[in-house]
Amino acid sequence: MLEKLFSPLTVAVIGASRTAGKVGHDIVKNLVDGGFDGTIVPINPSAAEVLSLPCYPDLATFGASIDLAIIAVPLKLVLQAVEDAVKAGAGAVVVITAGFKETGEKGAALEKDIAAACRRRKVRLLGPNC
Repeated sequence: MLEKLFSPLTVAVIGASRTAGKVGHDIVKNLVDGGFDGTIVPINPSAAEVLSLPCYPDLATFGASIDLAIIAVPLKLVLQAVEDAVKAGAGAVVVITAGFKETGEKGAALEKDIAAACRRRKVRLLGPNC
């Protein structure tokens, strides 16, 4: 079950960015520069491409299943991004975003909601705060 985390064929970067130095940009760049030979799917509703890769506004528009979702979006968008990744067939989700249980009750509740969304579909979760 961990093969989707450690050996994915399709990786979606939700929160991909065209701006060097932003986490969503650097993750895509590391995948490209590191020689990842699978499919990289940048997700950003405001970009047509990221590092010469076609970019999609959301996973539904991509229209195919993914193995791994790496989530680097603002806190308020994380739960929806996780739910979208699970619907797209992700076997594993990595949440880069911070601001969960370390910030108090609201953050702790959101973290539990994210874990529950993954648990329902038997999706492995790494994070948040990765």
